[in-house]
Amino acid sequence: LTSKETMKLAQGLYERGFITYMRTDSTSLSPEAVTGIRSAISSRFGAEFLPPAPRTYSSSTKGAQEAHEAIRPSLTFTAPHDTDLMGAERDLYELIWMRTLASQMEDAKQLQVSVLFDVKKHVFQATGMRILFPGFLRAYVEGSEDTDQALQDKERHLPALSVGQSPTCKAIEAIGHETKPPARFTEASLVQFMEKEGIGRPSTYAATISTLTDRNYTKKQGGTLIPTFTGFAVTQYMESH
Repeated sequence: LTSKETMKLAQGLYERGFITYMRTDSTSLSPEAVTGIRSAISSRFGAEFLPPAPRTYSSSTKGAQEAHEAIRPSLTFTAPHDTDLMGAERDLYELIWMRTLASQMEDAKQLQVSVLFDVKKHVFQATGMRILFPGFLRAYVEGSEDTDQALQDKERHLPALSVGQSPTCKAIEAIGHETKPPARFTEASLVQFMEKEGIGRPSTYAATISTLTDRNYTKKQGGTLIPTFTGFAVTQYMESH
């Protein structure tokens, strides 16, 4: 989605009462919201997914405007599959719903496994991961046909191994790797950059990007923003003066 499409969808969700005001970069939640979120977590996932005390977050955005609370579902915290939303509108609501609940859930516990294969002068490494307790990850698989399988798909299993074991080498392949120059901006990465540098506000990101394309400073190639001759000329003029 473009930033303009995303804000249009969010505006529709806000007007229909599904989410709170979306032109904000605040990470704080109201006491009423925290109470509602914790109640939703306890009833939907179980008490073991609820931390003893509410979690609080501080914004790392330069000059963040905290006049409104964080973007979140309205106080009913209705699950996406229990609404009448469809298509991209439902996808956006689902993202907001999942992140909101996950932000107040217990940590996930994982077992990280690393195996080193010492082959003469070379050392090869393989890593695996098992989820011991899903914690907040449980919110991100809600709505899947099989939530247990969805969590298992996030794991990386290694075969049973023991110290000193000599596995058989079936094949070995050398894969070349070349570094690449920094990627051009997409709308998403440009918004992230502006947020990091304290340029603009959530209410102006879409308008800023629209200006770049409407005035032919950039053109879109796939999802990438490519500077035009006009864009280069205007940039050089501004840098010179």
